Amino acid sequence: MNVPRAGALAEERVARYLRERDYSFQVEPDFGTGRHPDYLITAGEHTIVAEVKAFETYGMFENAVLGQVMARSLEDALPPIRKQIKKAAGQLRGLRDRGWPLVVVLDNPAGRPIPFDSHMVLSAMYGDLALQAPLEPDGVLGEFRAVAGRNGSLRNDHPYISAVAVVRREDHAALWAADWFEAHRADFGPAGAEESGQATKAMVAAFAEASKDAPEGDDIYLEVFETLSATSVPLPRDVFNGPRDRRWIPNAARTALVPLA
Repeated sequence: MNVPRAGALAEERVARYLRERDYSFQVEPDFGTGRHPDYLITAGEHTIVAEVKAFETYGMFENAVLGQVMARSLEDALPPIRKQIKKAAGQLRGLRDRGWPLVVVLDNPAGRPIPFDSHMVLSAMYGDLALQAPLEPDGVLGEFRAVAGRNGSLRNDHPYISAVAVVRREDHAALWAADWFEAHRADFGPAGAEESGQATKAMVAAFAEASKDAPEGDDIYLEVFETLSATSVPLPRDVFNGPRDRRWIPNAARTALVPLA
């Protein structure tokens, strides 16, 4: 199978996550549907099927022209995420009646310019975020809140998808460096232009010395977005629930996703 480099890295990272959680899994098993989703996962008493998609696109910089100021609306910026959700859902469609949670897993290991934070993923799933405020009886605008608008990939399609999970990575050395600068920035505060240059050199030297003891390695975890579908098989809350994992769940009215407390 010819897998693009980013796709291979994404699958390796998901496999690593599954091993670290002590889940057993099969890679591209034959379900007899003519399609081969990436993972059949056994987590305790639960069975989950997952399809992994990565990004090869230049996303926000697609069709960029050197020297031009770029501006991209959500309608322009989010199609790469929506496209991958749609492609993954197609791989899972034939299993919709098997009684298993079906999960789309998205990763961006190559660091492509994709708007990939939590609220952008929510927008890709259920519609471009827009701000709304009610007009109160006294004519004053009420509090603004973000609501999902048009173009959501899961708004009306793929009701069998249980969740979209996003692979997140935190580099130990990068976190250590951020903490170090936060703790020591005031130690090198400049008083003037000449002092500023000297302070910068001193800070760089101090950081270089301290970084000899910087931690190595990284953490891989998932941010899980349960879908609003009333007909999909729910993804159990005791799956993909590691110490770093995060989860968004439907609110009581099943009109939006909110962080799981």
